[in-house]
Amino acid sequence: PILDKSGRVIAVLVGQPRSENWGSINKEMQTIMELAREAYQAPAKQQDHRRGTFTAATAGISFGGGQTHPKNIAHTTHNQAVMEALLKQLPVHRVAKFGSRALQLFAPRLHAHYEATMQELCDKDDKLTRNFRDIPFANATFNLGPRCACIPHNDHLNVAWGMCAITAFGDYNPVTSAHLVLWQLKMVIEFPPSSTILIMSAVITHGNTALGDGERRYSFTQYSAGGLFRWVDSGHRTVSSLPRVPADRAAEEGAARWKRGVNMLSLWDELQV
Repeated sequence: PILDKSGRVIAVLVGQPRSENWGSINKEMQTIMELAREAYQAPAKQQDHRRGTFTAATAGISFGGGQTHPKNIAHTTHNQAVMEALLKQLPVHRVAKFGSRALQLFAPRLHAHYEATMQELCDKDDKLTRNFRDIPFANATFNLGPRCACIPHNDHLNVAWGMCAITAFGDYNPVTSAHLVLWQLKMVIEFPPSSTILIMSAVITHGNTALGDGERRYSFTQYSAGGLFRWVDSGHRTVSSLPRVPADRAAEEGAARWKRGVNMLSLWDELQV
């Protein structure tokens, strides 16, 4: 784990599960990603974007960008079939489940809050569909490569005090290529294929070093949009629809929300009990 000055866990180099058959995951996921990229009809904005130049496709429940209520991310009929097929793949579910279990282990309060929020969202609106019934992340992005190396960025629409789970795959040398860079922490981290890392992606600027000639890399990321939590906290309404409050009160309430959120992260000492 990576700790802040208070001993709070803000990132975890989770690695890989101790499973005899996990060794096949990297090859299986590469095949799945390649087939998906060939099938998915990506518009230009999903091939060249603020995270880099590679095809990215997202599934799940979103709220933001002028939406009046949460809804599942829209795709064309063709692309929706591709996304549904991706989510049904056993290796994809295994990777997703490992990321969820890692969050539950290292941030159990955060994991429980994610699950409670997802449950309440879907109970209130039966048109919403989770990516995976047993996983609390609202969204999953398939970075379909073939040379996925992110430029430095923050995922500012993710819940600010939350964590995302990133799992990498590919045919690259992790000693020389595709290191994870956490800019504020001044860390450069080797990120081997089929390994998972948890980070606070909204507040920690992150990216990857370059790939070598002929190398290929893909990644699978799970996270939740902050707007979903604000929607639930506001009584299933937009924040803008609530009665206006004085600026000083709004600032106090915002600080209190941040404190409650950060307190869902674990202290390393309590995890060792």
